Amino acid sequence: MASKPVILIPIPIQDADKRRFLMGRNYVRSVIDAGGVPVMAPVTLDAASLRALYESAAGVLLTGGADLDPVTWGEERIPETRGVDHDREAAETLLTQWAIADDKALLGICRGVQQLNVALGGSLIQDIPLQRPASRLQHQGDKLSPDRDHVAHTICVEPHTRLGGALGLPKGGEVGVNSFHHQALKQVAEGLQVTSRADDGIIESVEMPDRRFIVGVQWHPEEMSAGRADMQALFNTFVSAAQTVAAPETDKAR
Repeated sequence: MASKPVILIPIPIQDADKRRFLMGRNYVRSVIDAGGVPVMAPVTLDAASLRALYESAAGVLLTGGADLDPVTWGEERIPETRGVDHDREAAETLLTQWAIADDKALLGICRGVQQLNVALGGSLIQDIPLQRPASRLQHQGDKLSPDRDHVAHTICVEPHTRLGGALGLPKGGEVGVNSFHHQALKQVAEGLQVTSRADDGIIESVEMPDRRFIVGVQWHPEEMSAGRADMQALFNTFVSAAQTVAAPETDKAR
């Protein structure tokens, strides 16, 4: 029987006094429900220690959180950009680059899709209301409802994509998603393919067609996966892809 794949999840320091590593439990639940083994990696680890943990993993999950530093893509920070965490950016950039180079599975969620894009040389809209004032959609869904699984808007998924296949939309189509972001992808990095957009044109997901499973989504599927089979299916597909990374090592051990 094949071993369950280890999914490495970087865990940041997110409380005000900088004393605790914090992460939403639904990321962990969704990975476990998909058959994976979640392992947390503190973002303050040195590169050698982070690499040692990474070597044990078949997949990487990049979670949501605060904003990325626009200096990385050559812009000045505006007041609306907040909560920048350089330790986290450094750790997650390494993990992203390693996963792509080694063709491991990677799923980026909300901030995670932004991190994926920036790590590969792309850029972000720092604040949608300020820099895309024509947008009439509410991308900060917590202003619509306190419920984390509340559908804030729909997205249009492109046909023949890994995302569409995972969501049960191999020919593309619309799907309702939650939304908790004020930043978004602007210049898409080379190698990434846009796989969905909101009605206002905001990019909602990207993937790398030439890799096993490198997918990023702007919404929070982990907050919907308990009640939405399509959202749990995204995690199932991610973990299944990671299983194919782990399988050769399992076979050697037999």
